[in-house]
Amino acid sequence: MLWQRNRGYTVLVKKVLNKKVLFGALAGVALAAAALVGYRVFGWGAMGPVNGLKLDLSRPDALVRTKSLSSLPRDLLTVPLARDVLREDFLFYYEQSEDRLGLKGSLRRIAYEHELGWGDQLLRMVLDQPAEVALWRDADGSLKHFAIAVSRSQLTRLLEEAGKIALKDTQMRVAGSLRVDGDQVPVYALNYAYQRTLLFAAHGQRLVILSHPGMLYGGAGGKKGDGTAEKTVASLLAPEAAKQNVFHAQFHLDGAAPEGHSIAVKADFLSFGYQPFFGALEALRFDFQQGTWQSKVLLNADKLKNGAYDSGGLWPLLPHSPSACFSVPVDWTALQPVLKRLGSKTSEPVSPLAGHLQGPAAACWYGTSRLHTPVFVATRSAQAGDDAVYGSLFEAATGGKDPVRKTTGKDGAIRWERSVATALGQSTPALAVAGNMVVFSADGKLVDQVLAVRRKQAPAASDLLPDASRMIGLIAPASLARLIQLEAFDTLPANKEPVLRAAANEHLVPRLNALKKYPPLRMVLQRQPASGTSWETLEWQETAR
Repeated sequence: MLWQRNRGYTVLVKKVLNKKVLFGALAGVALAAAALVGYRVFGWGAMGPVNGLKLDLSRPDALVRTKSLSSLPRDLLTVPLARDVLREDFLFYYEQSEDRLGLKGSLRRIAYEHELGWGDQLLRMVLDQPAEVALWRDADGSLKHFAIAVSRSQLTRLLEEAGKIALKDTQMRVAGSLRVDGDQVPVYALNYAYQRTLLFAAHGQRLVILSHPGMLYGGAGGKKGDGTAEKTVASLLAPEAAKQNVFHAQFHLDGAAPEGHSIAVKADFLSFGYQPFFGALEALRFDFQQGTWQSKVLLNADKLKNGAYDSGGLWPLLPHSPSACFSVPVDWTALQPVLKRLGSKTSEPVSPLAGHLQGPAAACWYGTSRLHTPVFVATRSAQAGDDAVYGSLFEAATGGKDPVRKTTGKDGAIRWERSVATALGQSTPALAVAGNMVVFSADGKLVDQVLAVRRKQAPAASDLLPDASRMIGLIAPASLARLIQLEAFDTLPANKEPVLRAAANEHLVPRLNALKKYPPLRMVLQRQPASGTSWETLEWQETAR
């Protein structure tokens, strides 16, 4: 039963909390050391499936720069909220994950059978060094694929020993070679568990580890791509620091190594691919220095409409007490291709709406609804006679067999709704326009709440918030915890998922209860760049409940 419980918790963590994001890289950090030789001879199929996503190895979704990979999880727990919610089990999970244990076991076996002086020390040698970890998303959206680059002065003897081992070991093979600074550098593979294979290569004092062979060899039979992956790895292995910093320019980072840790994540990953609609917001960053964490956002002032990111007009339109609410600087012209496609299903074109909408938009989740039914609020310019176009847009976007129902309120607000059958059950999405406000949600009740706020019949999110113009986000941990608990248990019916349900009761619920103790937090952007792209400080401030 104990094994079942631990196994259930591990599956729950992956399925519900999806923690295998940033620190999945840690599970295989040490692979670098052991992996060295003989791969193509035995074929790709024998060493596990090759990644077919065709990742662009030159453009990761996230980048971690750190003085010590081994201390990163512990330093994350210095954040009170993270410490209370994740607890020490967070460290235990990653130190005892299947990948890391499988790798450690493989290294021990290789060291013992070949009478080598390194074993567990190899793992510590890599983890305790300054490193960069680049991460790419997988098909399920998680940051599953990674590349680790470290500098280490004791690689020569290790590579010599590993090269000899590869000639007679079943788990280590030569995968290929790369041209680095005029030298031919072998690429090695280590098969450390069932369908788990890592690639790595070393040159001088540089070591690079890839979490999957398909990152470098993207097709069956080791078929190569356009050479981008090879060039990227060769740059990471180069002796010159300028070449090693191959990922820095796209994250707008300088070459200086951080004193502690720095984690940068692109907005395209955080927004599930919708970032082209708000291109001015490029990335989010967390820096750890002198025992404290600081948040920053990467803004491109040249993509901001009139150079402004002012959300002050949105918060008075939003209902009070959201679980989470964020405003983004939308580029409405980016919607034109979408509107054009939808317009082909309507009697009149809807593409002109891209010119009517303006300013940032807000996306908010409420504890009275569901995670898949947020409410979206935007503003529009004063355009007489364009209301019918919104109705056409709603009809084309929602589909369904039921007719669209249109109503007009006493205050002049126009509302469209229809019943739609979805995989999650019956839904009643609604769209409304009132004055310069446009609101939509897959949950029509949230649209009604926004309209009630506009009529001054319900409290607004801005009622207890000072300086709303600089606020770009609001999180209420207690309400968010209740929403997460609802969704988690809804996906774990007791009659179908008894083990995971029990694990959720024992492990997830106490963490959510800890989360409920925290007051609402608002995200305040201290300043906006006047021009160009730059990192700007993002403050987290407590606010009234």
